[in-house]
Amino acid sequence: MERSELTVPDNPKRIYKASKRRGILLTSAVVAVCILVAIYSLGINAYDMTFSEAWDVFIDHLRNGRPERIAGDHGSYVTWLTDYVVVYSNASRIAAAAAVGVILSVGGSVMQTVTHNPLTEPYTIGISSAALLGYSIAMVYGVCILPFASGDAAEIVNAFVFSLIPASAILFISVFRKMTPMMMVLIGIGMMYLFSAFSTFVRFNASEEDLKIIYDWTVGSVGSVTWDQTIILIVAAAVLAALFIFVSGSVNVLAAGDDEAYGLGLNAVLFRVFCFVAISVAVAIAVCYTGTIGFVGLVAPHIARIFTGNDNRLLIPAAAAVGALMIVAGDTLVRWLPGGLPVGVITAIIGSPLFLYFLYRQRKNSIF
Repeated sequence: MERSELTVPDNPKRIYKASKRRGILLTSAVVAVCILVAIYSLGINAYDMTFSEAWDVFIDHLRNGRPERIAGDHGSYVTWLTDYVVVYSNASRIAAAAAVGVILSVGGSVMQTVTHNPLTEPYTIGISSAALLGYSIAMVYGVCILPFASGDAAEIVNAFVFSLIPASAILFISVFRKMTPMMMVLIGIGMMYLFSAFSTFVRFNASEEDLKIIYDWTVGSVGSVTWDQTIILIVAAAVLAALFIFVSGSVNVLAAGDDEAYGLGLNAVLFRVFCFVAISVAVAIAVCYTGTIGFVGLVAPHIARIFTGNDNRLLIPAAAAVGALMIVAGDTLVRWLPGGLPVGVITAIIGSPLFLYFLYRQRKNSIF
């Protein structure tokens, strides 16, 4: 063989650095787009308000706080109302949308990796159906896990407590036997159908008004989230994202297989259960306040994986950015369109074709 025919393999370190730069660049671009969409959507509401007016109201609120409402003064009422719409309605739902997007997408990317299943998402293990049952019981029968809670608090408490049942069951069973990723997913799917059946039974006794509220909750919305609830969502999203970015190296190890993980000193079963429990708690918090926003946890990680690859050190923050953008953009579109559609409907319309594409792609060529 002549010398000119010899090929020198690329330096693996150079390839990784190039991939890392590309991932960081594209993730930063997604974050920038998400911020721009969020800023633009401050002025989208039922009132006649331009973007510049909404932005001025928002900046004035940051500088001077909430304006006073003086009785009998029409000008002060208008100022107070526009501040409420921009800051306490639009800004809170934008922040909540971003936080929920981060929770669902980070949870989905980690679950897809640790279960070796590209079609897994946080709702797969029964979190949403269990939360729906708790919410429906509080709504229809007025029964709460905590006796002193009532009204909206009872619904939130029930949804949160019930949504932790699937993770608790997986944790309990794992104590007595070694659980494979498939077994964890199947347990979650079984509990999902069980809770769905009970939820259907409860809804048979619901009034027409309660059924409408329960339906709106099942498709997901960030329209009624207050700033107090939004802060909780932001904290949950920040903790979940920081936690899994910190342990992303261990997630990469588990992606190689359980035997390889044990060989490198990582207890695969315990770490997988830890991932399930951490994701369940964060998703439970999100579900309590926004209901079930579908397809984000399934689709966002795959979109991020296109330009970051399978390295979770890059994939997790990229998925977080994509998930936040999906729900922020979806909620912006919801407020722009007439009719008041829940954001879960928009994410389902966008996510369903993408889901079918990834399913087709998996059949032809494995995603991982």
